[in-house]
Amino acid sequence: MILSQIIVNIPRGLQARNTCRLYVIASSFECNIHIIYKGITCEMDLMDIMNLNVIERDELTLVANGKDEKDAISTLKNFLSEGKFSFNNN
Repeated sequence: MILSQIIVNIPRGLQARNTCRLYVIASSFECNIHIIYKGITCEMDLMDIMNLNVIERDELTLVANGKDEKDAISTLKNFLSEGKFSFNNN
């Protein structure tokens, strides 16, 4: 299990479009991924993530547990901090 804190640095935070992108990225990994924000933990569920109301410059914790947890955390951190992502095809 890996826990990693991140400052969200994408415009408009986790509004609908960014949440959908986050969901698609997270769904590509073979591990369980959770977000912890202001004491609330949610799984990768579109509505649950949007209901967190995460805005730009907010801090959250990513939790990944499973086969490719390191790659998942790395890719998600890159997306949340820079708005960019690429898939590692190892």
